[in-house]
Amino acid sequence: MNTKDLKCFQTVFEEQSVSRAAKRLFITPQGLSKNIRQLEEELHTVLFQRTAQGMLPTDAGRFLYGKSEQIFRELEGLENGLRQLEQRKDRLRIGCASGALNLLPFPLILEFGQNHPEIRLEWREYPNEQVKEKLLNSQIEYGFVIGDWEEESVKVRKAAGCRICLLVYEGHPLYEESRVSLSGLRGERLLILNEAFRLYHDFNALCVVHGLVPNIIAKTADGAGLYRLCSQQVGLAVVPEFFREEFKMEGVRAIPFEEELRWEVYGVSKRETERYETIRLFDEYLAERLKKNN
Repeated sequence: MNTKDLKCFQTVFEEQSVSRAAKRLFITPQGLSKNIRQLEEELHTVLFQRTAQGMLPTDAGRFLYGKSEQIFRELEGLENGLRQLEQRKDRLRIGCASGALNLLPFPLILEFGQNHPEIRLEWREYPNEQVKEKLLNSQIEYGFVIGDWEEESVKVRKAAGCRICLLVYEGHPLYEESRVSLSGLRGERLLILNEAFRLYHDFNALCVVHGLVPNIIAKTADGAGLYRLCSQQVGLAVVPEFFREEFKMEGVRAIPFEEELRWEVYGVSKRETERYETIRLFDEYLAERLKKNN
């Protein structure tokens, strides 16, 4: 079974029509019908009843569709893993969680590429959970995620970290405080990075633990937007401490939380691939650089 035939099956199941499914897949109805017949022959079962009303799934078809997403992921992971194995000496794909490069300077990745011109280096930013999915599915070789990751199949190395602070504008009752508590935010208008960032989920989870329902009035992917809205006295912003260096902080203070909230970046790779040449070289390089910085 290959991913192409399985995708054809899924689409016909959902559309219950070869012609409509063919349009979605941008192939001919004849070619799609051939793929379905091949899959049925391979599985030694009938997946659809061909009727005047359309392609009606059999019990076997409904069973396969229920398992198809899991099968599709496993087949895709297998294909990705084989390609990864073939290119283990000359390609390194790095996935960075949104915001990670604020603490882990991009020149660190560029310098590795310059030191190893024989390696085809690729990198992209993704939401935090997507970096994890792509690593496990062999779509990237190395990742930088926000927050520790308790996954037995993954090797995790702390790369950088800072405190979480509250941006408070001048004139607000909390402006002169040296620290703030979560309980002190009850009823306050809060600004925060959106769901693509681990900070959003961690902060909300911690609020639940402390019995607080945060009054979040704005979410954004733009750190500058949080600073601007806070300085305009729209609300108080929950941000990583590196904001102190990013902005002028005129009329705004970054105050740490009493609960010592942290924003930390971890380098991650799969244990089964850690001996691949490109991954081993990058992990050793990262360890050396982190040791120098500490």
